[in-house]
Amino acid sequence: MTRCLPNFLVIGTQKGGTSSLHFLLKSGWHDGIQVNNGEKEIHYFSWDDNFRKGPLVYQQRFDGSGDRLGECASSDIVRGEVSATYLDYPKAAERAAQLLPSAKIVVLLREPVSRLVSSFNMKWQVETCGKLTWTRTDCYNGITSVRVINENTVAARQRQAAIAVWNRCNVDKKGLDHDCLKQDFVQKLGAKIDAEIVRLNDCQKQKGFNEELGACLGMHGLEQQKLYALMEDNMFIYRSMYVEQLNRWLKVYPTSSLLVIPSEHLKDPNDMKRVMQSFARFVGLPEEGPKVHHDIIFKASPASKDGAVHENGRTYIGEAPPDLIEKLRKIFCPKNQELAQFLLDRGLIKLVTDMPWLATATKRDLC
Repeated sequence: MTRCLPNFLVIGTQKGGTSSLHFLLKSGWHDGIQVNNGEKEIHYFSWDDNFRKGPLVYQQRFDGSGDRLGECASSDIVRGEVSATYLDYPKAAERAAQLLPSAKIVVLLREPVSRLVSSFNMKWQVETCGKLTWTRTDCYNGITSVRVINENTVAARQRQAAIAVWNRCNVDKKGLDHDCLKQDFVQKLGAKIDAEIVRLNDCQKQKGFNEELGACLGMHGLEQQKLYALMEDNMFIYRSMYVEQLNRWLKVYPTSSLLVIPSEHLKDPNDMKRVMQSFARFVGLPEEGPKVHHDIIFKASPASKDGAVHENGRTYIGEAPPDLIEKLRKIFCPKNQELAQFLLDRGLIKLVTDMPWLATATKRDLC
């Protein structure tokens, strides 16, 4: 019944390199792999509206699908998809296991603070630029009038926020002042982090011994629109607490079904080649031969800023202040120590040095 459905899922993390991996898979790095048609992320298991459409509609996102579930033109191809919401949205793991119990699960893990800042940067750009976020890596330089804001609005609240930034930061109504934007970025980042820290501290005091942190934070039972708003605008710290999410996935999948890839290994083409070879072995395909096209790894993707293979790179108007970075590192340190032991105990990494930021967290007295 599931032979036409995905054999593998790349589940995240958000801002962890999933676009780079998807670019390689979509561009034909391996002739034995097919990813879905249309936009990169299907969000089938994480978003209720998509899940309600049913597995046949999901199957039909892949070439060769028939009109009935399990019916397809060919079953000798390895199918897969990349949706970064699967790792941490609360229903995704259980739903995936019910439909795809034999699927291979791939997760990219990035140093938590850099992932958080990158995620906030994307959110800040969407709030400031609307649809321009998806066509310019420096979208704020494209905001030259209220008319441009109106033309690129994605929602009423987004337009309201963009107009507020325009009123505060425009220069002679011709563009946005970078110093003003930097202050806006830093102020909003700090406010988001402070508010989330308060909620996390409350949960640590209140949650029962067996209660999942995500449940305490209010993730469970929300309809899609409210869950999306919570996850995308208020859960920057939580989404970097990877051990919380991996625990959920390993309740429904065996450890042998999970491949953990350090996101940092996708930045250098030679490291990326080794990653892709391990990926091929993991999904049961040859890592070398006429069907494998490693040359794609060494070519810049269309969205590359500097000639590197990295896809979807956005510029940063501002940076997290050093004191905020230090605060975040202290928050993540015990979770990273827990993650290191979790991965080692299950054989998902051989050494903590496979992820330097994990090795740092395990140093005595750091936390």
